[in-house]
Amino acid sequence: MRRSSTRLLAAMAIGALLLAACGSDDKASDETTAEATVDSTADTTADSTADTTPVTEPAPTGFAVNTDDCIDPGAAEATIEGSIQIGSVMPLTGDTSADEAFAPVKDGWLAYMDFANENGLLGDLQIEASIEDDQYSKDLTPGAVSSLLDAGVDVFSGIIGTPNNLAVRDTLNEECVPQMNNLTGSPLWGDVSNYPWTTGQLVPYDIESKVYATQIAEQFPAGATVALFSLNSDFGQVYVDAFKELATEFGFEIVDEQTIEPGDNALPTSQLTSIASKAPDVIVAVPLGIGCVTFLVELASSKAQNAGWDPATYLTNTCASSLILGAAGANADGIYTSNNLLDVTDPANASLPDVQAYLDYMDSIGKSDVVTTASAGWSVAETTVAIIKQAMESPDGLSRASIINAARNFTYTPTLGRPGVVFTSSGEEDPFLAQALQVLQYDADTQTFTAVGDLITTFEN
Repeated sequence: MRRSSTRLLAAMAIGALLLAACGSDDKASDETTAEATVDSTADTTADSTADTTPVTEPAPTGFAVNTDDCIDPGAAEATIEGSIQIGSVMPLTGDTSADEAFAPVKDGWLAYMDFANENGLLGDLQIEASIEDDQYSKDLTPGAVSSLLDAGVDVFSGIIGTPNNLAVRDTLNEECVPQMNNLTGSPLWGDVSNYPWTTGQLVPYDIESKVYATQIAEQFPAGATVALFSLNSDFGQVYVDAFKELATEFGFEIVDEQTIEPGDNALPTSQLTSIASKAPDVIVAVPLGIGCVTFLVELASSKAQNAGWDPATYLTNTCASSLILGAAGANADGIYTSNNLLDVTDPANASLPDVQAYLDYMDSIGKSDVVTTASAGWSVAETTVAIIKQAMESPDGLSRASIINAARNFTYTPTLGRPGVVFTSSGEEDPFLAQALQVLQYDADTQTFTAVGDLITTFEN
């Protein structure tokens, strides 16, 4: 055992208290569609000549983690040789439609780890990858993480869910085990000084909201009336607060604010009735899971009952999966959302070398049917391998400490990224890998996305 059971129980208690203090426990744990299931969306004019080998820029000198605070500084600095154990925790069973929504992310993540081994991307170092199931319950995540730690995992990558990552953040920082590339866009992953061993993969939710505000300002240069619809949780509030920060600057008048409770999957009839009565030019909507579908269904009904009202609707990209928008059908037509990855199933991208390499590999392992959602897992695994490669090439050699240092001093162009997307981080000055997004508009007939304007990089550090 690498830790005493007493220490683990204490960490679990601290995690529970933290979640309660943040208001993230019951509300956030009802976010039953993973941030990771956002489908890669298309740029019909994309061009790429890169291959699938991770290529990173030389690591700049800058952030270096302090191992003096580790339970076992020697273990944090010990050289990793021969093989590296990479673990993750994802919801694979339970009541969250795991087989459809989450299993493909697992498939993509494991596929890239195998791809890296088969192509010698880390030289003679072999990746041993493993995933534990937490059923998307924050109460089960600590046990899943503990099992992997006891099995000797060196690095965690792509744990799904904000409350799930919060439930183990204290433990992994105390143990000084990298908790990298969390598949959630919580701004909490930017707290480098208090949690140096924890990083995120997705664009933070507050930046996503500001990206929408920026595009709306382009769409309505003389100003606009806006209604906000959001989940009544920390997740929804992040979007609302960020949008309001820019509302006055862009000449937006917020005419209505409506919320829905986590776990309430009924049609939001009263909320949309209120919004429709104000006839706003724009709706910014932040539901989750099946709530994305019920929102779109009720919005279509409200528009049908109010002739001539057709608001521009911006929908959180946590809803922008083929599973969700496909279920919404024609009700999703014309909505605006965003992504920083390509849509790998769009015919316009099929001939791109990196997309083709991905599709060919997934076909070779019998996973062609899940390539869209699986690309999220592939991308986070690719970033993880690129970070490890940079750590291997550092003067300190490969260790848990050098891995997190590489993650905090990193520049990388993801192979499935949209043109212009570059992942960068620089210690406390720039803790988030991804801060650029492309606004997209969904076509329900073709089930593809069209780029609207240019990649928005305004909020990159």
